[in-house]
Amino acid sequence: MTCVIGIDIGTTSTSGILLDTKKNIIVKKVSFSVNLISLEYGWAEEDPNQWWINTKKIIQILAKKAKNSKKKIKAIGVTGMLPALVILDKDGNIIRNSIQQSDSRTEKQIKKIFNKKNSNWFIKKTNCGINQQLIAPKLVWLKENENNNFKKIYKIMGSYDFINYKLTKIFSIEHNWALESGLMDFKQKIFTKDLLKLGSINIKMLSKINSSNEIIGKIDNKLSKKLYLDNDVKVIAGCADHVVSAFSAGVKKSGDVLLKYGGAGDILFSSKKPLNDHRLFLDYHIIPNLYMPNGCMASSGSLLNWFVKNFYSPLSHKKNVHKYLDFTSSKTNILKNKIVILPYFLGEKTPIHDLNAKGTLTGLNLNNTKEDIWVAVLESIGFGFNHHLKIMEENKIPIKNIIASDGGSQSDLWMKITSNIIQKPIKIYKNIEGSYLGSAFVAAKSVNLYHKWDDINKLTGKYKIIYPNLNYSKHYKTKFKIYLELYRNLKDLFPSFKKL
Repeated sequence: MTCVIGIDIGTTSTSGILLDTKKNIIVKKVSFSVNLISLEYGWAEEDPNQWWINTKKIIQILAKKAKNSKKKIKAIGVTGMLPALVILDKDGNIIRNSIQQSDSRTEKQIKKIFNKKNSNWFIKKTNCGINQQLIAPKLVWLKENENNNFKKIYKIMGSYDFINYKLTKIFSIEHNWALESGLMDFKQKIFTKDLLKLGSINIKMLSKINSSNEIIGKIDNKLSKKLYLDNDVKVIAGCADHVVSAFSAGVKKSGDVLLKYGGAGDILFSSKKPLNDHRLFLDYHIIPNLYMPNGCMASSGSLLNWFVKNFYSPLSHKKNVHKYLDFTSSKTNILKNKIVILPYFLGEKTPIHDLNAKGTLTGLNLNNTKEDIWVAVLESIGFGFNHHLKIMEENKIPIKNIIASDGGSQSDLWMKITSNIIQKPIKIYKNIEGSYLGSAFVAAKSVNLYHKWDDINKLTGKYKIIYPNLNYSKHYKTKFKIYLELYRNLKDLFPSFKKL
């Protein structure tokens, strides 16, 4: 019997699974926590050595399970957040903590590097927007603030690239890290001197760019014995967590869309063409010759939690408080609810890229109840997703199949509201394992344990479909128009709040 291992280098934990590719079942799951380090406001760092310690423990546990079950492990696939910045010295040791993709320390460096003259050139050349995730400004920050560490840099890479190096002793960079780093010429798919110059980067600091499913090598011979693995176990280049998570949820064909209802709100599209629209991010799809335009709204489930804490504090500790609010709010007359909320309680990423944006609660009257506001909160995230869908339609990218995942997708009320806003059916899986299942599948396919990309369907569970109600179409078209106009009319006012 054959198995593969999938590892996820997550923000709060390192997790892994052992996947039986014959029975199409997860044999075992393991997870260890990770510490997020914030030494100053807006900073986000982690210790890559902690990722590696966790990874070794996970592989040892899974390898023992495989041997006890007389199963042979054939490959390992690692996924992780991106584009984190990991820097190594000439001996392959970590120089300092990673600087995470959510770190916002580089505002000054971004302004220093980019101006009106070179911004359009940069966006066109890299197919990247100018944002806090870019690698060049982080390296400029290191040069200006930690020059001794900067001078020690031998290699730079991402989270799962680092784990792959530790597993194989081979330096490699997965193509989505290269793309989102802002250091790669998109058309040529190579690192170029004019882009590297922005961050004072020597080309030797970088490594070969590989597609997610490419095999970069075998497990290091000495390490294999310590991890209870055979020395012929293959390691693939790895996957961006959000991309492979969308793939494992069913985003496989052009026109497929995933709405992720986590603490933030993620939306990922499958497209035959690379979208060049600065309002959204762009990644390579797991499947060759497809792309994955995507967006991230700063607030989703976190906004619901804020509402519960401040409007229903006696219930906030209860496990099923969201279900309770859905039940009580489902009795309200949605067609008479005129409240419109802008969900920008943490500023906003896509599609408006406005850190100064604020949350608003508009349209209240003395007849409104807390349940009305709860419905408006749910609607606001639906409007945010709809905003992204409209951008895709503007770019003539068809929307054919919409899937919802993560915690919020289990709310029938929220799914009905979203379906009525976008006026399209939504497919909801009962349980989606996510990124580590996806990376395990990609590893398995790379060593021919699966033969078609559609074989991922063997690993997904049952689903249900929520259909839109045409009676709500006109109401939500009007409300969505107000939602867009609210931001347009208030955006120039939002920076004034800094003065308060």
